[in-house]
Amino acid sequence: MKVKLAFLVQNEALGKLVEAPMPFATSYRVSKVVSSVQAELETFEKTRQSMLEKYGTKTEEGGYEIKPESKNWEKFVKEYEELINEEVKIDGKKIKASSLSKVEMSAKDLLSLDWLIEE
Repeated sequence: MKVKLAFLVQNEALGKLVEAPMPFATSYRVSKVVSSVQAELETFEKTRQSMLEKYGTKTEEGGYEIKPESKNWEKFVKEYEELINEEVKIDGKKIKASSLSKVEMSAKDLLSLDWLIEE
C-alpha cells in the first residue's frame, strides 16, 4: 500500500494499535506493517538530519537545528514539505475494521490510521 510520509511521522496511534490485544492474524498483519513503517521512518530521519546539517547550524550539544529567523529557513521548510508529502510503499495489507472491533481507540486515532484500515 502507498501512503504519504506525513501520515507516518509522529503517528502515535500506530503505537497504540501495536499495544492493543487483537487476534493473532490481525496482530501479524499489524507487525508486518509496523516493520515496514519503521524502515521508512529510519530513512526519513536520516534525510531530515541531512537537511538540518545542510541548512541549520551546529548546537553546543553537537546536533543541528534551524530556526525560523535563519536565512535558510524557507529552503528547509520547502524541502521538508516535499519530503513529508512523498508517497512511500508500505509492505503489508490493510486491516479490516471488523478485526479491530475489540480494540478501543479514539476517533482521532482512527482518523490517523485511515490509510491502514478498510471497511
